[in-house]
Amino acid sequence: MRSDCTHPRRPLSRVGLGLAALVCLGAVGCFTDTGGRAPAASRLYFPTGLVVSAGRTTLYIANSDFDLRYSGGSVLAVDLQTMRAALEVIPRAIADGTSATDACAQAALAPNASPWLNPGPCEPAPLDSWIGSASLVGAFASGMTLAYQPDGPGARLFVPVRGDPSITYFDVQDDRTPQQQAAPTFQLNCGAAPEDFCDSSHRLGQDPDRTLRGIQLPADPLGIAANAEGTALVTAHETQAAASLLVNDWAGIPWLSYFTSSLPTGPTEVAAIPEPAVIRAARALGGTGENAVEYREGFAVTFQGSAEVDVLRYYADSGSVPPRPYIVRASAYAVTTNTSNVDSRGIALVDDARRSCESSCADPLDVVCQKACAAIPLDVYMANRNPQALLIGQITTELDTKLVTDPGATAPHEVILGATDKVTFFDSVPLSYGASRIKTGKIINASGVPETRIFAVCFDARTVFVYDPKAHRVEMAIRTGRGPHAVAVDSGTRSDGDPYSYLYVGHFTDSYLGVVDLDMRRPLTYGQMFASVGTPNPPQESK
Repeated sequence: MRSDCTHPRRPLSRVGLGLAALVCLGAVGCFTDTGGRAPAASRLYFPTGLVVSAGRTTLYIANSDFDLRYSGGSVLAVDLQTMRAALEVIPRAIADGTSATDACAQAALAPNASPWLNPGPCEPAPLDSWIGSASLVGAFASGMTLAYQPDGPGARLFVPVRGDPSITYFDVQDDRTPQQQAAPTFQLNCGAAPEDFCDSSHRLGQDPDRTLRGIQLPADPLGIAANAEGTALVTAHETQAAASLLVNDWAGIPWLSYFTSSLPTGPTEVAAIPEPAVIRAARALGGTGENAVEYREGFAVTFQGSAEVDVLRYYADSGSVPPRPYIVRASAYAVTTNTSNVDSRGIALVDDARRSCESSCADPLDVVCQKACAAIPLDVYMANRNPQALLIGQITTELDTKLVTDPGATAPHEVILGATDKVTFFDSVPLSYGASRIKTGKIINASGVPETRIFAVCFDARTVFVYDPKAHRVEMAIRTGRGPHAVAVDSGTRSDGDPYSYLYVGHFTDSYLGVVDLDMRRPLTYGQMFASVGTPNPPQESK
């Protein structure tokens, strides 16, 4: 039986839309997939999540069905290699001196008749021919993240869905090897036929009988992040002052393990703090008892209602039978860069310098070398709305050590017992209205070398700001269409050895994908939205 909440009989006004959304989000079980108009599997509809696969073969897109026009949302797996090849002829042709009109013609596209709605020289490219597969999920998908098995092969896609509520997961192709990249499958396995709703076993957190603690996922899952091994995921619950822990068993199925509700108001986004290599090196030495290494992986959480960033620690609870993993709010760090600093949104970490140092150690288990690398801080960036700013800080790692004298030794030596991560913000760069998502990625500089950039999305201002962390300045403001929200960076190397980089922008308001050139060697198109994918579809109330 169809729920009236999930399928309004007539187009909603702005007020009606907001009330319907609040009613659905406030009532567990409001969403149902047993009736109503099925989502169109060949189009974008209020996209909220974009992720590029590790092997750059697939672009995953989460559609939220925000206005409840359909019976749910969808997840698409797009053939990224084919789409990229078809569209990149446009900036290449313009760089060679071809007119914009002729460049569009080379991509089999007509000139753009509505550049205000969807910027760029060409009309939108159709999406359906590039969709590799599609599956249906509940309403109000809010993002997504990919997790990879360290020793592979293994990859899973996790999508927070607010209307269920659930964390819906998919087994997807692990495309990290050249063989897999040569034969992408665009797999979206969630226990259902293609273009059908994922089965209940893939909607994590709905059935308390599938958890050791007999719990259900709290309402409104929003931001989500996974640790490096893909074994632990933390999601924030915006209206519940809570965060949940999901444990991903690569040999079995993921499961909801724990949630904590002792957080400040409005937890929003989550970023995993990478484990320092010195901890792995110290652990490999096999210290026991009081000399054992005790390090708990961390997740940084932002808040809309509090000027702070919290660090949650993951406890595997491996000593229990059976283990019951959990998370603890280990520390809270005040954000004092500006006078207010409340209403923080996206957060992202950059660990390039530390990882480069760690990989330069001749022996990965050389504790002395890795200890020096741990002294290199991680860069952290956060989107803030009061005031509208990109907040810039660092995460420093403080090692817990002591001196130990082995039997028969004449001098003590240092052993590492653990580490803690301290978050500090020290700078603020003004942004425009609606700061929301933060993404890190590579651009191609004028010499053809990849360089790190920070992309700050401003929903209301139709702008993505590009921040250069080395020059400490905003390098460019990318003009987008209405309501930019989810973004993903696609950078790699072509078969001829030439590097490339593009930014994909999911336009929430008009439901289409924008493609931005991130190659400085093409000054005429660098930082410009040169293509759009999928016909823009204004919300019903504005038609």
